[in-house]
Amino acid sequence: MRRLIQSAILISFVVFATLRITSAFFSDTETSEGNILAAGAIDLLIDNESYYNGVFNPDTSWEPDDLDPTHLFFNFNDLKPSDYGEDTISIRVNDNDAWACMDVTLTKNDDNTCTEPELIDDPDCTDPNPPGDVDLLDGELAQNINFIWWADDGDNVLEVEENIFEEGNTSTIFTGESWTLADATGNVWDENGPIPGDEIVYIAKAWCFGTLTPAPLGQEAYDGPHQDNNDNGTAGEPVDGGYLCDGSGLNNASQTDIITADVSFQAIQSRNNLDFVCGDGGPTPPPGPCEKKPDVMLVLDRSGSISAGELTTLKNAANAFIDALNPTTATAHIGQTSFATLGSLDLQLTDDETAAHTAVNGLTTGGFTNLFQGLSLADDELASVRDRADLTSPDFAVVITDGEPNEPGSDANARAVATAEAADMRSHGVTVYVVGIGVTPANATYLTDNIASPGPGHYFAAADFDDLEAILEGIANCPQNGGE
Repeated sequence: MRRLIQSAILISFVVFATLRITSAFFSDTETSEGNILAAGAIDLLIDNESYYNGVFNPDTSWEPDDLDPTHLFFNFNDLKPSDYGEDTISIRVNDNDAWACMDVTLTKNDDNTCTEPELIDDPDCTDPNPPGDVDLLDGELAQNINFIWWADDGDNVLEVEENIFEEGNTSTIFTGESWTLADATGNVWDENGPIPGDEIVYIAKAWCFGTLTPAPLGQEAYDGPHQDNNDNGTAGEPVDGGYLCDGSGLNNASQTDIITADVSFQAIQSRNNLDFVCGDGGPTPPPGPCEKKPDVMLVLDRSGSISAGELTTLKNAANAFIDALNPTTATAHIGQTSFATLGSLDLQLTDDETAAHTAVNGLTTGGFTNLFQGLSLADDELASVRDRADLTSPDFAVVITDGEPNEPGSDANARAVATAEAADMRSHGVTVYVVGIGVTPANATYLTDNIASPGPGHYFAAADFDDLEAILEGIANCPQNGGE
């Protein structure tokens, strides 16, 4: 019996050893290394190639970029009847297929001045400067500037079979309503589906100060921007670009009038938004400052380095900023501080547009540059609730200066205390924009790094005071940082 048990134990041991040997020879390991989940991107870039009266215009042309107040699709200040222009706009949505929409909003159609010839044809023309006419839409220019917009192939000319998707005068089509470039209902390039993420698409616009008539050219009639190599002209001779412009029927009613408009583009990923329709639901961009009822303090440099002529231009630009902001009880409110050797609170936050113009027009220059006090007084006013107790209103400061501070104390101390005050403002939630006018590179670096809110779109360099109005109106119309 003992022998039998020992044999059983021995057999069991042999079996166990055999299993271990089998496992060692038959094994497998599979490893997947470096697994990645990374977010894609929709990065909308816009460029513009612009022609004015058939000649390339570099001032309204730029390479692919995000849009900001320096990128203007039209910026012409001496229009005459029969003047015309054409732009080809490229749209690219890097990496991902996207729907795309755009809108154009008329923000001003105003009698600029009232000349004697204008009054004959426009007897209702009134002086637009405060405290006179405050109606920004009482001019006649918008009714006489006509546009066509079409889906282009990128060659700056309207050709047969290219789709015109908007047409009419500025006052009737620049309404801010969303225009479909590509959505679930189709796109302007006569195709279905979104804009491919790896392609460039083009739209174009032509405008005329007068009657604009589409006259599309054939594909073979065109060889280069606004050049004609076919039967209707000598090679290299400027042509109409596929349209005709005639201003012969205009009178003097629109003389000296001015129009301004905002152009916006929106790109939305098509994946997971298959039913998106422009202007009808879908993802909504976050509201801009103007839509959030902002409180805005102008902080204006009135030191002695501002010449009399520069001060006049600064006032004109600041007044245009106030017009564009359009303060009302329920929307934006505005106030003003200014600074020289000492700072002053010139206007508490208010919805009184006339009072804001009066504060700007009352500035005189002289003394040193105490930016610290200008910022401190603005910060205190934004923190107060004597204007309105709406604590959800975002706070903004727009600083306009021609250089670094040099008061109080030494230059180094003046810079240090201004830097500290700007940081304090920003810590309170104030977004600080700075417009540097005629500054040196060192001054621009100081203002960008120490006074303006961090990130792109908060410091603007104006080449001179003549550029200031357009920059301030761009800020007033609330561009989003990094947005289009």
